[in-house]
Amino acid sequence: MSMGGTMQGADIMAGKEFLSKLVELCPDCIIGVNRAGQVIIFNRAAEELSGLSRDEVLGKLSITEVYDPPELAREIKKKLHSNDFGGPGRVDGVEVQVKGAGGNAVPIRLSAALLSHQGREIGSVGYFHDMTARKELEEELRRRSVTDSLTGLFNRRHFHAVLSGEAERSARYGRPLTLAVFDLDNFKPFNDTHGHQEGDNILRLIAEGMNKQLRATDHAFRLGGDEFAFLMVETGLDTGVKVIERFRKNFNDHWLQKTSYLNSSLEPVTMSIGLAELLEGEKTDKLILRADLAMYEAKKAGGDRSVRAGAAIGADV
Repeated sequence: MSMGGTMQGADIMAGKEFLSKLVELCPDCIIGVNRAGQVIIFNRAAEELSGLSRDEVLGKLSITEVYDPPELAREIKKKLHSNDFGGPGRVDGVEVQVKGAGGNAVPIRLSAALLSHQGREIGSVGYFHDMTARKELEEELRRRSVTDSLTGLFNRRHFHAVLSGEAERSARYGRPLTLAVFDLDNFKPFNDTHGHQEGDNILRLIAEGMNKQLRATDHAFRLGGDEFAFLMVETGLDTGVKVIERFRKNFNDHWLQKTSYLNSSLEPVTMSIGLAELLEGEKTDKLILRADLAMYEAKKAGGDRSVRAGAAIGADV
């Protein structure tokens, strides 16, 4: 190609029509504003994300009305005038929220640059990459990492993290915290006789009952096998025992209804439960141990009951 042809091609590529089509075809939102902050560029992807048409936006909408909350627009402007977010006059990969269709907040990754003409700032342009799908995937992966797949309850790993946090909060504010741990009586013979599918149904029934009993501030866990835990926030031992006893009796009633079709001659599946309230200055491992020991006492006494833990290891329960 001749030099003349090359220059002609460059002129075409730099032309307004070409740039306009490039902006329109971009799968990410492109929004440009003048120095006063009025929107002057708004491509098709921006229309789809915001639920607004260009007729409603161009020359009429302030960039502050795009962000959620509006104050973010000023923060972005400050970042554009600093050197800390990608270089002078630009920001790269800043995660913020904008207003989506219907007013819902949409997470986006923003890259933006100031626009100048003859050394004078005339506005800015930004690329808004919708992060909704990625955030949903991250949340799903996080949920799976802390959740037991069979019952939907939190798992053992999350149990220790939550217990540690709630114990710190309890100590800081002087509020009670009660832990209940339990496993099932007669579960193994039931599982061996009727199969894992029926056994899994019992575990799901446990989870269903735990979720119904929970307040918004409480936590339920499957620690593994047929072992479970309740963590009752701002709940003393006396109240905790009442909650757990109500749960245990409710399970016994529902278990008989749910398994009546099996015509089983086996002993019913019940619960041995140990409860302990966090003591002043107590470490979480000792709290767990006291609750476990109380659970073993419940089992030794024949099961199908709850037992309060002693204040000291080895103390009478």
